[in-house]
Amino acid sequence: MSASNEKKTRQTSDSQGLSERERKRQQEAKEARRSSILYGTIGAICVLVAAFLVIWNTGLIQRNATAVTIHGVKYTAADTQYYFNTTRLGILNFYYSNLGMLPFDTSTSTKDQVYDSSSGQTWYDYLMEQTLNTMSLYASALDKVQEEGYTISESSQEELDAALASLDTAWESTTYTSRDAYIRANYGPYMTYDRLVDLYSDAYLAQDYLNHVQDSFTYTDEDYEAYYQENADALDTFTITQFTLQAKVNTTDEEGNTIEMTDEEKAAALEEAKTSAKALAEEIQGKLQAGEDAQTLADTYDEQLYSSSVSQSQTGSSVNSSYSEWVYDSARQSGDLTIQEYDAGSDSYYYYVLRFEGRERDDTPTNDVRHILIAPETDEGSTEATEEQKAAAKAKAEELLEQWKSGEATEDSFAALAETESADTSSAVNGGLISGITPTSSYVESFRDWAVDPARTAGDTGIVESDYGYHIMYYVGQGLPVWQSTAQSALLSQDYSDWKTAATEDYTPSTGFGLAFLQV
Repeated sequence: MSASNEKKTRQTSDSQGLSERERKRQQEAKEARRSSILYGTIGAICVLVAAFLVIWNTGLIQRNATAVTIHGVKYTAADTQYYFNTTRLGILNFYYSNLGMLPFDTSTSTKDQVYDSSSGQTWYDYLMEQTLNTMSLYASALDKVQEEGYTISESSQEELDAALASLDTAWESTTYTSRDAYIRANYGPYMTYDRLVDLYSDAYLAQDYLNHVQDSFTYTDEDYEAYYQENADALDTFTITQFTLQAKVNTTDEEGNTIEMTDEEKAAALEEAKTSAKALAEEIQGKLQAGEDAQTLADTYDEQLYSSSVSQSQTGSSVNSSYSEWVYDSARQSGDLTIQEYDAGSDSYYYYVLRFEGRERDDTPTNDVRHILIAPETDEGSTEATEEQKAAAKAKAEELLEQWKSGEATEDSFAALAETESADTSSAVNGGLISGITPTSSYVESFRDWAVDPARTAGDTGIVESDYGYHIMYYVGQGLPVWQSTAQSALLSQDYSDWKTAATEDYTPSTGFGLAFLQV
C-alpha cells in the first residue's frame, strides 16, 4: 500500500471513531485512575486524623498551645490556668474573709455568672482581666530581676521552699492516688509537676521583687505635711450625728405578692412617701435644735429610721458623698444642723438629718497586731458551726497559744505559726500582720477593740472570739498617727500605681488559641 493510501485509510478509520468496546475500556480506565487518587487522598486524610486524635488525647496539643503572649514570651494553657486559679482563689478568700460569703457559685462556670449587671461583664471576664494584669506585672518584674541582678530574699525563699515541700506531699492526705493526679485536679489537666515548680518559683520571685519596690518608697515629715495640706478633707477625722430616713415605694404586699403599678402610680406613691419622710426628718431636726438628747431620739424613732449613729467618728475619705460637701465646709461649726437629700433612683429616696460635732487632725497612734484565726469546721453544705464545732476551734486556739508560749515566744515565732495555722490566708502570708488599726477601723468589733485598748503593751497576747472563729492575738505596738497612716497609704498607693503603669507599658498581653482549654 502506498503512503498516500495508508494515510487515507487512517483518516477514514479516525472519521469512523472508536469502537464501542474501545470507548468503554478508556472510560473505565479513567474512572479507575480517579478512584485511585480519591481513595488515596481519603486514606492519607484518615491517617492524619487518626494521628491527630492520638496526639490530642495525650493533651500534648492543649498543653503546649499558646494561650497568652506577653512581651514576646508565650504562656501555655497550663501556665494561664495556674494564674487564673490563683486569681480566682484570691477573690474567693477575700470575699469569704471579709463578708463571710462567696461571690459566685463555684460549681458553675464563671462564664455563665454576671459580675456587673450594668455592663453584662461576667465573672470570667473580670477574673481573666485580673489574671492578665497579674501576668503582665510578673513578666515585667521578672525581666527587671534579670536586668538588676536581684535575688529573692531569705524569707521569701523559705516560704517558697515550704510551699514546694507541701506541694510534693499534699496529695498524701487526700483521696488522690498520686502527686500528679492531685496537681491535675487542682491546677488543670495539662499541668505537670516540673512546670508547676517553675511557676511557683517565678511567682514568689516576682512578688518578692514587687514587695522590694513598695518598700523602696519612703517619705519624710515634710512629705506628709505637704500631702496633708493638699488633702486635709480626706485625712481629717469628722465626728457626725446622723439620722437616715428612707422614702420607699412598697412593691409587694404583706404576703410577699407583687403589687402591679404603672410608672405614674409608682411616681405618685414615691412622692407621698417623700413628703412623709421629709416631715419626720424636719421633726427630728427641730428636736435636736431644741436641745433634745440625740441618743434618746435615736431610740424613740428607731422603728421609723432607716439607720442612725450618734457622734460617730470617721476619716474624711469615708464620709458619705451625698453630704460630704456640707461636712467639709471650712465654716462648719460644732452643733450645725442640716437635712441633706439623696435620690437613689427607681423607687427610693433618702433624707439625712445631720449634726456636725467636730473635726480634727487625728494624732491618735494606730495599732499593729498579728493574729491567727482558727475557724470552726462546719458540716458539708452548712455555713453555721455547731456549739461543739465552736468549742473545738476554741480549744485548738488555746492549745496553739500555749504551744507558742512554751517555745521561743517571740514575735517571729508567732508570725511563723500564723503562716501555717491561720485560716485568714490574706494575712497569713505576712505572718498574720494587721497594721494601722484605729477605733474607727472597719474590723469586727471584738478584734478592733482588743487591738486599740489603750492599756495594751507590746507582746500582749489573748484570744478573741468573732463571727469568723477565734483569733489568737499578739500586740506588736503602736504605729503612725491616724492621719499620717492614712497619708502614707495614699502616697504608697499612688506611687506604686504609677510605677506599675510605667513598668508594664510594653507588656500588653494578647490571647491565643490555647485560652479555649482553660477550665473556668
